[in-house]
Order: sequence, then C-alpha cells, then structure tokens
Amino acid sequence: MTKRPLSSEEITQLTSGLKKLAHNLWWTWDQEAQEVFSELSPRGWQNLYHNAVAILHEVSEYELRVRLQDPDFAERVREVLKAFDAYMNEKLTWAQQHAPSLSQNPVAYFSAEFGFHETLPIAAGGLGILAGDHAKSASDLAIGLSASAFFTARDIFNKQLITTIGRRNITRC
Repeated sequence: MTKRPLSSEEITQLTSGLKKLAHNLWWTWDQEAQEVFSELSPRGWQNLYHNAVAILHEVSEYELRVRLQDPDFAERVREVLKAFDAYMNEKLTWAQQHAPSLSQNPVAYFSAEFGFHETLPIAAGGLGILAGDHAKSASDLAIGLSASAFFTARDIFNKQLITTIGRRNITRC
C-alpha cells in the first residue's frame, strides 16, 4: 500500500508543531522527541549540543518540508506531537486532584541555579540539578511554579539577578 503525500496544510501543521515543541523543555526528557530532532540533522545534533531550536534554524524550511514527505518520519513526528499535546493538555492531573489552588496561586521557587539540559548554558552544580528536577516534577504534576534564579553568562564570577520589576542587577560574587 502506497501512502499518499502530505498536503501543504498537513506539512505546515507539523512544522509549526515542531517549532512549538522545540521551545518547550518537554522534548529534553522524551527520547522519541530527541530522536526526531536528531534525525533532521545528525551531525548538527552532535555539533549543536543536542539543541532542538538550533537544529530547526540549521535545517532549511524546504529541507524540513522534504523530510516530512517521508511517511515514516512524518508518522514519528505526529506521534511525538500527539504525546506532547496530551502532556500539555492533561486535565486530570495530580495538582488538579490534590492541590487545585496552586493553579491560581503558583509556588515561588528560588534557587541560585537551575540545571535543565545541556542546551541551556547555565552553570549548575548538584543543587542546581536538583532544582531543575524539582521544576520538571512540578511540570509533570501540573503544579503552578514560578521559578527565579541567578543566571551565569559565560563568566561564572558575574551573576545577574533579574528582579521582579525587570531590572538587571549585576553583582560580583
């Protein structure tokens, strides 16, 4: 059985879905999502430190559309996007059942650093990795969480604190 080519509208939906996914950390803990981005540019995946956003910037729109004409690849993308949408739109969550007030009044979480993924160049030690794990767990449980941190940009001795009013205070450690 021959599979029909995707319509322009279907390809547009898949490309916009991939772009939305790349800007959400969910893909960093989903192996199938990582494999989709890796397959788009295996060399780029290695050279760009497994960065989905960078991969979508490296691969041209034309090349992405051509790749999506492969029925097997398009089906893998559909399945990943379906899993992502299910995760993002889950209605019956732990927080909804046990702590519904947290959706309206999120938890404030302060940490000197957050370790999320190698694509985010934030210096983080053990406690930063733990803070990143807490943020991921909060996401999995759908707990409202507002995280604040010191971010290190290139020089680990210069830290920037972004305050609630949006000013940047640069302090020496």
